[in-house]
Amino acid sequence: MELKLLRAFLTVTEVRHFGRAADALHVSQPALSKQIAALEGMLGGRLFERGRHGADLTAFGEAFRPGALSLVGEADDLLIRAREASNGRLGHLRVGLGLSVLKVAPQWLASFRSINPGVGVTVKDLSSFDQTRALLSGQLDAGFLRLPADPGLAYIPVLAESLILAVPEHAKWKRLPADLDKLNALGIVALSRGIGPGLAAQIDRWCASRNFVPRVIQRADDIQSVLAAVAAGVGVAFLPSGAQYLLRDATIIALQGDLARWQVGLAWNVMRSDPVVDNFVAHVRTSIKHSL
Repeated sequence: MELKLLRAFLTVTEVRHFGRAADALHVSQPALSKQIAALEGMLGGRLFERGRHGADLTAFGEAFRPGALSLVGEADDLLIRAREASNGRLGHLRVGLGLSVLKVAPQWLASFRSINPGVGVTVKDLSSFDQTRALLSGQLDAGFLRLPADPGLAYIPVLAESLILAVPEHAKWKRLPADLDKLNALGIVALSRGIGPGLAAQIDRWCASRNFVPRVIQRADDIQSVLAAVAAGVGVAFLPSGAQYLLRDATIIALQGDLARWQVGLAWNVMRSDPVVDNFVAHVRTSIKHSL
């Protein structure tokens, strides 16, 4: 059944006059009459009684009207949803993030949701390595990860990150000891290499540049356990600077040198076309620009 015929029928029922309905639909009155006649032919019944003062619904027309309203309403809703989906205002966004962006990413996601209420958001805490795999396999739509990104991913830089040394308060250090072996005297608490391979490689490069071999006394499978161990005085830990916002009862020492710094970016799969992702990337770009 053609929606055009249903819309013609509903317009006549609203204004109760073929001439005024034709004007509202921007068609001639004979053309509108043909449309109504075609609909009546399909339905097998007369919809209107036409008189000098207009057009009144027949009993058959009254019974047909609720169904026509429902069909046209559903079609209009479907069209609206399709348009919202095509322009990225309806859908779902799966985002990966880590410690480095905990201060900014939630704000960006919240503001994005406020202007795109039709987009649901799922957030996953993953290492850059795991985010890369998930983005390439289609399990994530966007991710905040360590740069440079995989060649299969597009990205924009979002912030600069650096290494810090978290030290238990009882050590009473205000700066990095000139003799790094003092760190080994306390012992190093480290995140398992399989959990954060990018961070582990960054720490390795920084330590190698200073001919320092860390004495790891404890490894943990999550960053929260590393933070808890430092706060408990178990040892010191090399961490991304974003972790300092979660640290309690510890001293933070910033590490110097190019090997202690890297970029974090927002990345997405270049082979997937998704207007929701495009809108989120544009939103993050704008947010970064406004923060400068």
